Amino acid sequence: MFPKIFTRCQIASFAVLAIFMVAVGMNTASGLLEEDKLYPVENFTAINPPLIFPEKPKLEANPFIPDLPEIPKISRPIENLAEFSRKFDARNLKVEILANSRELENKEVQNCKALLEQTLATIPEDLTASLDSMKLFFSKKSPRGLSNSHLIELRCGNLDEDEIVSVFVHELGHIADLGGLKGASFAPSGFADGSLKIPADDPSVRFYQLSWKDEQTQKFMAERKDFVSGYAMSDPFEDFAESFNFYILHGEDFRAIKEESDILAQKYDFMRDAVFDGEEFESERNTKNGKRVWDSTLLEFNREEFFTRG
Repeated sequence: MFPKIFTRCQIASFAVLAIFMVAVGMNTASGLLEEDKLYPVENFTAINPPLIFPEKPKLEANPFIPDLPEIPKISRPIENLAEFSRKFDARNLKVEILANSRELENKEVQNCKALLEQTLATIPEDLTASLDSMKLFFSKKSPRGLSNSHLIELRCGNLDEDEIVSVFVHELGHIADLGGLKGASFAPSGFADGSLKIPADDPSVRFYQLSWKDEQTQKFMAERKDFVSGYAMSDPFEDFAESFNFYILHGEDFRAIKEESDILAQKYDFMRDAVFDGEEFESERNTKNGKRVWDSTLLEFNREEFFTRG
């Protein structure tokens, strides 16, 4: 029994206060003092202002999407180019030509083919060995590029030749990431490509972890200067592909802007050591004063200089 000096109301008040103190203590122990907790960019405070994302262009100008959609219904194989579409020369790639017009000229197809062959010859073959199929579109309504670990869909029609090459290099970055650099562990890394869980020993995980908590969330301290382009901030896979493209086609630019960010310097070192086995790429300097672009595939580069490496 309680002493008579306490009324029933007072006893009830003490009980409520005790429950409140326990609740506060549990909250503090589980969250407020958790040192390694990471926050998405939306949770920045006024002291740590949020990253400013550039306005994303429409899908046609920003087509790099990990999951491949269905082939547009307007496109169909061009029968008179069937012989070419069986193989991609020595690489033995299965290539399908699709267009919404029967008037596609063989010359246009062969020109695209030559650009892609020279690009493949310039990049170490072990990075692209998992690539076994390609679909080439010649309709301006098709996305510029899509890929997964073994397939690339690329628009060759209505694009400048340099842009075709640059988009192709970006898509090969996805091939290298998802098909070339692979782990075998059953331990999860915390990253997933759609429904596919990426194992902890996948080499690319070290790259992802520089700026990302998981495939959707940037680390708390992520900054704009830690990425080679605006589009690289979309997710870790686009971060990898944009860095891959920038490393190959804009080597001097990459070496210049990495001096502004320790994280970006580590991304450059990863590309150099873990992806290209110490090989570095020269290029003309195009990005001045640390400026970043939204899409690295639209930057000018010296295609003749690039192809002489093959």
